[in-house]
Amino acid sequence: MTLRIIIADDHPVVRIGARSVIHGSGVGEVVAEASTAQDLLAHLSSFPCDVLVTDYSMPDSSVPDGFAMISMIRRRYPQLPVLMLSVSSNLAILRMVRDAGVLGLVDKGSSMDELPVAIRTVHRGLHYVSSSLKERVDAAGSGAMAEGEGRPPSPREVEVLRLLGKGMTVKEIANILNRSASTISRQKGDAMLKLGLSSDAELFDYLRNGQL
Repeated sequence: MTLRIIIADDHPVVRIGARSVIHGSGVGEVVAEASTAQDLLAHLSSFPCDVLVTDYSMPDSSVPDGFAMISMIRRRYPQLPVLMLSVSSNLAILRMVRDAGVLGLVDKGSSMDELPVAIRTVHRGLHYVSSSLKERVDAAGSGAMAEGEGRPPSPREVEVLRLLGKGMTVKEIANILNRSASTISRQKGDAMLKLGLSSDAELFDYLRNGQL
């Protein structure tokens, strides 16, 4: 069976590499490619798809990326297997997308050679995790998620920090995530407390250093 696959990533070189591996392996055919969350949602409504291979973060879109995008896709297409490409090893993000129903996690920093196996696995409804991410995901599942000072930020708090790191304001984040501005401010403050950060300057230094 030739699987119909949609690829979404904002980096052309990643899409080219993924398409080449998919076609070369014979696992399926790439029926559409997207570089933004907006394009991805449009393609999903236009092209029949057996497996979605998508990045987590795709900026420059009129619709949200990240967890909000994943959640929207899971609501609209609950039977569609989702395989996420990621360069993040943040446990909260990995736990968050796994709990949202993402079946596969492939580390973009490792070889794309495992992509065909990952696609076949999630198409059968089974979980797949890159070997480079497996130990961290297993740790997330067992509750061993102690990073930073004290407890780690929750998945919702991580998403707020990620959007702040993209330059969005509290009000903009509230609109995208359908929460109140006061809730976003509280989640930001709670995350800073857990990370041992006492000021916005320290927070943005933390985000600039690629911690999320």
